[in-house]
Amino acid sequence: MTRKEFQLQCRDATHQSGSMIVENRPKIGITMGDAAGIGPEIIVKALARESIYSICQPIVIGSPAILQEACQFIPTGAPQLKVNTIETPMQASAMHGTMDVLETSSTAPEDISLGTIDVCAGAAAVKAIEVATRLAMHGELDAITTAPICKAAINRAGTPYPGHTEMLAAFTNTPDAVMLLCPHEALTPKPVSAIVPRKQIDNNRVAFGVSFVTNHIPLADVPKHLSVQRIVNVICITQQALIHCGISEPRLVVAGLNPHAGEEGMFGEEETRFIRPAIAEAEAQTGIPIEGPLPADVLFAKANQGQWHAVIAMYHDQGNIPIKLLGFGELVNVTLGLPIIRTSVDHGTAFDIAGKGIASETSLVAALKCASRLAN
Repeated sequence: MTRKEFQLQCRDATHQSGSMIVENRPKIGITMGDAAGIGPEIIVKALARESIYSICQPIVIGSPAILQEACQFIPTGAPQLKVNTIETPMQASAMHGTMDVLETSSTAPEDISLGTIDVCAGAAAVKAIEVATRLAMHGELDAITTAPICKAAINRAGTPYPGHTEMLAAFTNTPDAVMLLCPHEALTPKPVSAIVPRKQIDNNRVAFGVSFVTNHIPLADVPKHLSVQRIVNVICITQQALIHCGISEPRLVVAGLNPHAGEEGMFGEEETRFIRPAIAEAEAQTGIPIEGPLPADVLFAKANQGQWHAVIAMYHDQGNIPIKLLGFGELVNVTLGLPIIRTSVDHGTAFDIAGKGIASETSLVAALKCASRLAN
């Protein structure tokens, strides 16, 4: 029997003892996110799906009262959830119909002002992330999946980090964390064939992922944060992640920073000073060809034709705008380079629809599936 066959056999085998299920589905901690936004709503909607419990043991980390209140948004006809408050992941029932909640906050619904920047919600969100990270570092969780946070709320609550990526890097003492935004399909092997004809591509599917050299910083500061070493690290960490997922020869392309990738220095020198030397160094280190720097206004169309597995973007909006335009709501945010597995949704807190019951859980479901696959 091969190792893969053994793992599949173990995954299919379950042992029931009373209300507990003992088997090897990965334990995934789901942080509650900002309670003033749609995080609790999309969590309960995702966990109302029986299919989630077939791939993992979900454990929500946050306020039981907030999550109990959010159960009102479970669609009519879907199974309702019973909140089971626990103190450790080992106490989780991991049974569909029960939502295991590891309590890290006593915040109640009346303490939160929905759809606003709420300091109480920000503090509770950070506490859930801290606990989830510690449990994952200690091996009590196999992965964590995070619901969206409000950066202004966590800042007002005294947290100095601008987002999840930077916070997780600090909590795990990771010098080079990399944000990868991708569809689930980007982490599966693809043939090393030529470009797929556009007419053969499903217009509702994105064919590539995006890693970012810089994250949550002002656009004016991006050039100051570029360095050969940082770009090399992002390239190599992205390659390693794709190889780990079974893509033996990852095809990567690096975007230029400036219009027309600098046009040989006419529109900027960052391509010459940083990006080209970084590509050459990464190729020398890995032995894998890397294309670029190419103008960002043309490379994303080619990427979505299947030419590359991932694009290395220089800054936040350069990569986020095109990939979210193509696949918003179906993408997964994966933090690479951490000693733990972390996935997240591709959207924010959506204060404008908080409490209305109309938020979609599709990106959270994709993030849970991705975390389960990576953990296995």
